[in-house]
Amino acid sequence: MIVIGIDEAGRGPVIGPMVMVGFAIDDKAEKQLRKMGVKDSKQLSPEKRENLATELREMGQFAIRRIWPAQIDAGNLNRLEKDAVRGIVAELEGDRVIIDGFEKHLEQKLNLKDIEVISEFKADEKYPIVSAASIIAKTERDHVVAELRKEHGDFGSGYPSDPKTRAFLKSWFKQNKQWPDFVRRSWGTARQMVEKIEQARITDF
Repeated sequence: MIVIGIDEAGRGPVIGPMVMVGFAIDDKAEKQLRKMGVKDSKQLSPEKRENLATELREMGQFAIRRIWPAQIDAGNLNRLEKDAVRGIVAELEGDRVIIDGFEKHLEQKLNLKDIEVISEFKADEKYPIVSAASIIAKTERDHVVAELRKEHGDFGSGYPSDPKTRAFLKSWFKQNKQWPDFVRRSWGTARQMVEKIEQARITDF
């Protein structure tokens, strides 16, 4: 039986894409994942994640979906995630899919016929197959973010709580009067920053 684990990286940042990954392997080989040290990507060092991601890509099948800021700004993130899950499952053709649950009653909403669907909160901590997907997703997003930093400068983590990210966004908008395509302009952080900058201009005037 082929089992698919699905997880995402980058749901919350204001900069960069969200990456969803499906990792598929025969259930008889699942035990190997634990022996390899596969666990939730957040519990691993960047170096360990990179090494495991390389091993996992050679060990099983995987599918990647990148959801870019323009798509996020134009759509509903939950719907985009469900569409990505359906595409991943169709590509990998498994018998069971385990998802790190991000929505109530996701099993019914996905409407995946003839496939057992398990959706659980913190599945990336409970199921090695989902941990494997989280590792590939995290490293994939890290590579994209590294390229963006190389091209546009150091914007920190890209998360709204990061002072370096906020400083970068403020400087960018003041200089360019608009957001680049790698910023989620519909996020509260970006919208509120524009409002404050525009308000300051009116006050100065």
